[in-house]
Amino acid sequence: MLLGISAAAEADLTLLVYMCGADLQDAACEDIYEMGVAENGDNVNIVILAGGASEWDFEEIEGNTRNLVTLRDGYFESVTDWGWASMGSEESLREFLEYGLTEYPAGKTAVILWDHGAGSEAGVCFDDTTEDEDGLTLTEINDALYNLDEALGGFHIDLFGCDACMMATYEMAAMLSCYDIDCYVASEELEPGTGWHYTPWLEAFGKNPDMTTEELCERIVDTYMQAGLEETPDDYLTLSAIDLRQIDPLQSAMENMGAVLMDALEQGNAAEVRRGRSRMYTFGSFDDGSWDMVDLGAMLDAYARFDPDGAAEARRAMSKAVLVSRQTDNLNPCCGLSVLIPQDTKDEFESYVEGLDLSFYMPNWMGFVKAYALQLTGGSHSFAQTTPQAVTGSGFLSQLASIYEDAPDEWCWNDAAETYEETAPSGAVIAAEGDYAFSASLAPEDLQYLDYVEGMLMMDVSDEKQFGYVDLGLMQNNVIDWNTGEVYSLFDGTWPIFGDQLVPLYDQISNEYGRRSLIPVKLNGEYTYLVVEFKAGEAEGRVLGANAGYDANGLPIRSITRLKEGDRIVPVYTMYVGADEDDDLEESEFEGDEILWEDGMTVTWQELGDEGDAMEMLFCFVLNDVFGDYDMTDMVAFEV
Repeated sequence: MLLGISAAAEADLTLLVYMCGADLQDAACEDIYEMGVAENGDNVNIVILAGGASEWDFEEIEGNTRNLVTLRDGYFESVTDWGWASMGSEESLREFLEYGLTEYPAGKTAVILWDHGAGSEAGVCFDDTTEDEDGLTLTEINDALYNLDEALGGFHIDLFGCDACMMATYEMAAMLSCYDIDCYVASEELEPGTGWHYTPWLEAFGKNPDMTTEELCERIVDTYMQAGLEETPDDYLTLSAIDLRQIDPLQSAMENMGAVLMDALEQGNAAEVRRGRSRMYTFGSFDDGSWDMVDLGAMLDAYARFDPDGAAEARRAMSKAVLVSRQTDNLNPCCGLSVLIPQDTKDEFESYVEGLDLSFYMPNWMGFVKAYALQLTGGSHSFAQTTPQAVTGSGFLSQLASIYEDAPDEWCWNDAAETYEETAPSGAVIAAEGDYAFSASLAPEDLQYLDYVEGMLMMDVSDEKQFGYVDLGLMQNNVIDWNTGEVYSLFDGTWPIFGDQLVPLYDQISNEYGRRSLIPVKLNGEYTYLVVEFKAGEAEGRVLGANAGYDANGLPIRSITRLKEGDRIVPVYTMYVGADEDDDLEESEFEGDEILWEDGMTVTWQELGDEGDAMEMLFCFVLNDVFGDYDMTDMVAFEV
């Protein structure tokens, strides 16, 4: 791009991009290029405030300051140094929006916040040039808009968007709806590093300036999904557009649900509320971290039992508010809006609640969230020690089938009738084959505090000098009989093989579409995880790429790194060793053999001990309680 000078032109659309480059400035520059090359003549003003990064790939944009950039016909029309200020400052956002709305009036105005996103918990736009990675919380965005409204005596924005991870939140939409803003576009899930695909929808608007805001939103959503899947066909993608003018009925219904759930807590049903929470997929979850954003529809499904009519009212209001919602088919159904319900972040809740506390807009819902977080941090439970038992044969499979037959009815959403209906529980049990399935019995007083169960497998490598156990991973293929307290593992004696090596594997997501799992490795000398997808009914797992989960600042990494021919992959194993079996064992790690990546390599399942030599193994259940802690059952030894 070249630097030129021109005056602002009257336009049909002004695009105001608040771009915090941070450690994503290279991707930001790619998006600036996509905006600049869009052929839309004088129909579109593109105005960018680029800051929050110590350097930029474009030489025209300076690091460690804010740059006001305008684009026209593939060129930098102007670049002005606005001086340093934190991009995580509400005043910086207000200043930019006031300037853009005043100096670049147009038929339509679109505002986009660009950077990392961390849902309602932490917000968006985290400035790398500040000591504490200062970001814009939801309350700060609200303050910026309130002060903007006061300064201008009112304003109108046609489209507000976040080109950032996990910002399609109910809390954000409810707050934005209090201002004269028509539509909101954002993603429930993580976004890839490429983010939105700007060129096609900007060109489409340039050719058809009579396009409605709703049509523009749909074009943004569809071009994002298309570009994302072309880049990474197996990615987990969502993008939705919300009609903020239809939020009031949803907000009213959510206030009712907040009151209902608060009553459930006060009536001593915190364990049931927590178990409902555990049924919800957490967007952005990776390894042992998350930002606790769950799909709003999934929340209503899980809690409909407390008020079916109230949940149905919220569902109907939500469907009217969501203009368009797209997702990849490897995710459970997503409604287009997420909501924060603390779980993994319960211990940090007090440190971040001020930044999302929109009680003046949603007192009942925020009251429930606060009370629920307090319940989680204010309790504890220790499960009675129990020892798993081996169970096999047709009788075992009959037991599993009976769990679903005898389970309490569920409330399921009937989309055609727009109501919740009480139905028999669904869910197919994977047939357990072989001789290695296990079960354990929990007492009623333990069962009421149980959230979910994992199965842990270890390999005994002890010798005459020391005891040693290799951690092979955690499995989510377990079944709980909530009537009897019996817990069943569907471990069948097989384990993943990659590069002719037994590898550790940790289930990350498990649903009816399959499993997404992690293998800890060193990739070209750097610690990371291989992300593997096992589709339902398929014997082999596809390696989607590598992802370390979160960056050094605790923010979710926006993309999976595709593997290249010849990449060096070394599996990393956790091992526990000690001189005496009864002493506390020390944790250490060791590395497997190097694997050179070749396109088409897969992860396969193989019978343990298939090579002929007997293997000594250990199995236990990991019992996760409703307070977010866990206990392990006794280890049971077996040979394969």
